[in-house]
Amino acid sequence: MKQILSFLILAVFLSSLSGCTGESSAQSSLPESRFVELNKGYFTENGISTKKQAKVISSQVDYGAELSNYTSATPASVDFTSGRVLLVDMGGRNTGGYSIDVTSVDVNVDSVVANIRLLKPGSGCAVTLSITNPYQFVFIPSLKEILLSERLEVVNC
Repeated sequence: MKQILSFLILAVFLSSLSGCTGESSAQSSLPESRFVELNKGYFTENGISTKKQAKVISSQVDYGAELSNYTSATPASVDFTSGRVLLVDMGGRNTGGYSIDVTSVDVNVDSVVANIRLLKPGSGCAVTLSITNPYQFVFIPSLKEILLSERLEVVNC
């Protein structure tokens, strides 16, 4: 929640600067090249593993329903008239040491590309012997088509 507030303050500050330069903007929303992390975890609270997936969510009701599959956290209030929520889910893994993150969002003419990093522990890494299920929900302030670019990194310990 702190990240959302900081991001909103930055967005208001940046929009006030555009007023000082004499330039005006038809939109007063968050910059399209940014995203806001809403929820992230390494386990589902209900203990049920999911399958690897990415899902674009277009309504508050759908966001709340999808989030409830992972956690009992209250869904953030999202302005779906200016953007959408992206869920990236690595699915169930047999050990710890895995993670998934949206690292950046690139804006193109007709789409935005969410760049996703998947981390996997190398063979020499000491990991917890518990099932994990890394996931992340992010708000992308764009109504353009959301495309994905995944990059797998193996951590060498």
